[in-house]
Amino acid sequence: MKQDQIEAQIIAARERLAKNLSELEYAMSPAGIAERGKDFAKKVFTHPDGELRIERIIGSVVGALVSLKIIRKIF
Repeated sequence: MKQDQIEAQIIAARERLAKNLSELEYAMSPAGIAERGKDFAKKVFTHPDGELRIERIIGSVVGALVSLKIIRKIF
């Protein structure tokens, strides 16, 4: 391999590393975590056509209320 080819490979590897680090930094930032949470909630509580899944919303609310009631009784 020529020195020019090795230098080009090093530069390309450095650029890939910088890109990966930037993506990781965003993924672990509060904004990135919030975005993933929002996307997950949309996927769970809506049909693919965008209509709300009322049964899941009601189930989640009831589950949360029951959990709170149990926790209050324990403590």
